[in-house]
Amino acid sequence: MVSRKRKVKRKINIKKVIFFIAVLLIIVLGIVFGVSKLLNSSSNKQENKVINTKKYTYIKYGSTNNKTNIYIKNNNKFDNIGSIEKGIKLEFSELDKNYLKINGFDNQYYVKAENINKENTIDEIDNRYKNYIVFNENIVTNNKTNFYNEAGNLLYTINNSYDLPIIIKDNDRYGVEFNNRLVYVNKNDVKETKTNNNTNKTNASGVGVLNYHFFYDDSIANNDGCNEDICISKSQFTSELEYLKNNNIFPIMSKELEWYIDGKIQLPKSVYITIDDGARTKIAVDLLKEYKYYATIFLVTSWFDPNNYYTNEYIELHSHTDNMHNQGDCPTGQGGGIQCLDKNKILSDLQKSQDKLGGSNVIAYPFYEYNDYSIEVLKEAGFTMAFAGESTYSDNLVHVGSNKYELPRFIMVNYTTKNDLDRYFNNIT
Repeated sequence: MVSRKRKVKRKINIKKVIFFIAVLLIIVLGIVFGVSKLLNSSSNKQENKVINTKKYTYIKYGSTNNKTNIYIKNNNKFDNIGSIEKGIKLEFSELDKNYLKINGFDNQYYVKAENINKENTIDEIDNRYKNYIVFNENIVTNNKTNFYNEAGNLLYTINNSYDLPIIIKDNDRYGVEFNNRLVYVNKNDVKETKTNNNTNKTNASGVGVLNYHFFYDDSIANNDGCNEDICISKSQFTSELEYLKNNNIFPIMSKELEWYIDGKIQLPKSVYITIDDGARTKIAVDLLKEYKYYATIFLVTSWFDPNNYYTNEYIELHSHTDNMHNQGDCPTGQGGGIQCLDKNKILSDLQKSQDKLGGSNVIAYPFYEYNDYSIEVLKEAGFTMAFAGESTYSDNLVHVGSNKYELPRFIMVNYTTKNDLDRYFNNIT
């Protein structure tokens, strides 16, 4: 008899199977998560490595994208020495380990390249101050020095003391040269001032002020209709600008003349060119730009709109009143109204002139006529300098300490000669 094995049916434990699958799933998910984390960690490390080893290229010009630290290099290390404010444009001379070396600073200062926005160029530095005569005095600053621009905005903060020659003595600050430009240090940042032998040049004994009116093209017949003595030909004005240039007479602006009068700056032999009224000036304006000489046009603003007036970067516009250049308003001289009209009427006229000019603190008296009453009203209106004509009791020069409301001028006419200019400017020592 053949024996047969009996098949036995085993009951599957569903709960165990489910448990086993769940454990297996957990293990798989754990492995996947671990690998993913490892990969992400590796990726982040690689990304950080790329950021940390980013290479910057040298740029010549740039501006700070935020308030930025300044560094000084010591033993191949870069140590923080101060800061530069946001938006300051700089020139660089080299790239060193992702640090840009600032060109023109008194020391080897650097900024991080990552803090600089590339610029195609930077603003041209105004070097007019290099024509001033430096004082034989220095400031010594505190151990932390703040440098400001003329408008009073902070430029740099350097954790260092400086010994610097004084270029400008302002009311509450000093103008000095730093970073190859004129900057200011507040007096509360100054430890001391001291005498120092900075120059053997001396301050000019006076400044010449020339007064013109009208210009014409002498290539046009009949003087182009300009037949008064105060009509100056193009060739005459060209000759006079040549004279000034050939004699190294420095052309100054109104603020510089006021600084000179107040003893804030020292000047070489200088000239301040003025043109009254505003008519027939295009020839002069073009020639002044050609010779790079500055001038102030005293504009009668009811006659000429300053917004549409022909000018350029070498021309300042200041007040010749709004509508007081009229004869017969007062009983003396030609009758300029600024001598006798009601005070409120004069103030209203002057305010109109100032508003149209966008602000002006300098004026020329109509017909050169003024009195103590005129000066009183001008002061109330906010004018700080006022020009008349030729003085009968002086050399017609403006001096340190001159009365700023009675400033004389040398009146230019069509028969003024080179010898006349020699006699005038030779008064300056």
